[in-house]
Amino acid sequence: MTEQSFKIILKKYEEGTATQKEIESVESFFDEMQKGGKNPADFKYNLSLKNKIYKRIEKNKKPKIIWRWAIAASIVFLLGFNFYSLSNNKGILFFGNQNKTAQVLKVTHLNEQVKVYLPDGSLVVLNGGSSIEYPKNFNDTIRLVKLKGEAFFDVTKNPKKPFVIESGKITTKVLGTSFNIRETKNTTAVVVNTGLVKVTSKQESVFIKPNQKVTYNNKTSKLYKKEVNAEVTNLWRKEEVVLEKIKIEELVVELQKLYKIPFVFKTDNLKEEYFYSLKLSKNETLDNLLERINFINEVKLIKNNNMVEIVKK
Repeated sequence: MTEQSFKIILKKYEEGTATQKEIESVESFFDEMQKGGKNPADFKYNLSLKNKIYKRIEKNKKPKIIWRWAIAASIVFLLGFNFYSLSNNKGILFFGNQNKTAQVLKVTHLNEQVKVYLPDGSLVVLNGGSSIEYPKNFNDTIRLVKLKGEAFFDVTKNPKKPFVIESGKITTKVLGTSFNIRETKNTTAVVVNTGLVKVTSKQESVFIKPNQKVTYNNKTSKLYKKEVNAEVTNLWRKEEVVLEKIKIEELVVELQKLYKIPFVFKTDNLKEEYFYSLKLSKNETLDNLLERINFINEVKLIKNNNMVEIVKK
């Protein structure tokens, strides 16, 4: 676990946004330290104060502190040390409940992408601003992981032990396949690259296969299935993708995320137009991309101020 990840957990705990497992883990460490014979009152400082002390230590400020503060700072240091020593890569190992399997939590910063190899050899590419939680060992009858944000999964096949992802208000169940999951404030979407995937909400279940997408809408509590070009969802984790026959409406969703600028259709019928061959490079400038698109296609993309307008040629 990195220091930054440690701070994230502390901050979430302090702000009251930590998950139940995170809360249990933090408090478990404090409980263990109290068993060491120290007066519990010495540990009753709120976490905000301890976090401030930790930051002070980190910045190497003048270490003149009273003994209580020293104890509190030591707690934070030991807490961080235990988290760090018990983690691998950038993960945090949880020990909240001895009756449960230890959990590993990996968290990414907004502009960070991290490859995570799970205990069964499955690969997870975690996008920025996301997190994944999974057991240190898959000892249960299923391989259960929890995702917040976006990740691409390439799951090792094991017919005897299904792989299940909890994300938003849906679960995604597979035996061995590759797919992308993206959870946002209002929706959770699953797009399959290879294999067969089962997506389940409280109300229904659907199976989706390669180049199909199912979206759960939090407001309607329904699953919506449609055909897509799965390759376009890989753009966030690849340097370059080549797209064959992609609907413009589908493409602009990814371009808006990549270039952080809205794309606006002049008329709705343009949304049904297709690009039949298009190469996208993550590092290409927006101006170059628009120039290429406008040269070979029947629509024209015009950059105006802080938006890109899509019109018919």
